[in-house]
Amino acid sequence: MADNHRTTGKQKSQLERVAMFLDSQNVHLNQNKAKLLLAFAKSKGRLEPPKSYFNSQKEDQVAHTTRLEKLGFQGVDVLDSGKNSADKQLVFDCIKRVAIKPSLDIIILVLGDRDFAGLITVLKALGITVIVFARRESASKKLIKLVGDDNFHYVDELSHLCEGLKSQLKNQKQLPIEADRLSA
Repeated sequence: MADNHRTTGKQKSQLERVAMFLDSQNVHLNQNKAKLLLAFAKSKGRLEPPKSYFNSQKEDQVAHTTRLEKLGFQGVDVLDSGKNSADKQLVFDCIKRVAIKPSLDIIILVLGDRDFAGLITVLKALGITVIVFARRESASKKLIKLVGDDNFHYVDELSHLCEGLKSQLKNQKQLPIEADRLSA
């Protein structure tokens, strides 16, 4: 009897739901790296509208977020200037997303510091694959160990990591349309 439920790796990745959370207060992506990050995320499955956490009281963060929003990111303005306020909001939103709609398979975290070990532990306990992109100077051995070498990447390695995703880069204009459709 044939197994009609088998899927190829490509088909399976298209079925997986992916969410991305970016700490824009600590990680500033240029246009090219942002496109590469989106292509990487879309190669993992159906990407929900990615979120970028920033503080609009900081001019550089506003400009950065405006560029990201043109690519389909949803900016989340964290006006609290307290220490780690964007980190706390990111963690809260991520946990809330998983609690309300527990259909995620993969969460991509783009981090600028080491404050996310607790979140990663919770997500992994829920069976969610966690992929982390971090800055070299802020990567901790603890984060790398938590997600594993295969799921930990440095932001500056995006171009090397995405060499095989050129066709997705050509279709980046489709991301805002797909993001709107998924958020409905």
